[in-house]
Amino acid sequence: MIDKLLQEIFDAQALPQAVDRWSELQGGTNSTVRVIGNSDNPRLYVVKANEPEVIAAETRFYRHYPDIELFPSIRCIDPDYRYYIYEFLPGDTSYDRKSKPELMAALTDRIISRYVQPDKADPFAWVEDPASIAGDIAYARSVIGERLSEADHELVPAIQSRRSDRLSRQPRYVLHGDFGVHNFLFQGGRLQGVIDPLPQIGRPLYDLLYAFCSSPDDLHLPVLVEAVRRAGLAPAHQHELIEDMLMALYFRISTCLTHHGGDFDRYREAWTAWTKLVPDGRSS
Repeated sequence: MIDKLLQEIFDAQALPQAVDRWSELQGGTNSTVRVIGNSDNPRLYVVKANEPEVIAAETRFYRHYPDIELFPSIRCIDPDYRYYIYEFLPGDTSYDRKSKPELMAALTDRIISRYVQPDKADPFAWVEDPASIAGDIAYARSVIGERLSEADHELVPAIQSRRSDRLSRQPRYVLHGDFGVHNFLFQGGRLQGVIDPLPQIGRPLYDLLYAFCSSPDDLHLPVLVEAVRRAGLAPAHQHELIEDMLMALYFRISTCLTHHGGDFDRYREAWTAWTKLVPDGRSS
């Protein structure tokens, strides 16, 4: 399939620069991704192919943010949504885990603070829909199991119950939805791009917490508070931020055990520290 699409692209020559060759692009995406270019520059553009509903959602997301330079600059969208093409972004996903405050500053200043509210026609789901969260909690508990205590597991639905009403009242924005270090491109230790959205709507704080928890370094309250301040997202009470952080961290522990088990001890240390900040004094 991808070979046929690439030949179609080469034959059309509809891009700003001529292309006649391709190479594979390594990464964790579920899409089929190829780099295309020519003899002078073999890395001019990226072709991303997937199911039409995926391509339609991703390209609709990017159309909301044409002025965010960290997002790919789209050059072509197939009318049938089989693929889209964007300008090649340099760098890779090798995050050094030494610069969380700097990373969060870049994400908040250059992306999160510029999020917009959805159009009526946007098909994106609410990422913190109570029914969805209930299923996420059940799944995370099944993955984590006895690695956390029963009191830890009981804390999570209790927090969700307390916060569900305030979540329903807060404005929703168009979110990246998979806003973690695995989708951040770095070069020379500096953030160069953010790719592979899983578009949803919700609070910008959701993406901020997702990014913050996506690596186990510097998961400290002052670092988070500064990121939230920069993004203009400070909650009415700090205990609300602490509870939102614990929800994000619980889900991240589950993801860690599935994909990056070597990080579990650091995430467990963070979990213990954050549960001690819960106002009622409950700790694991």
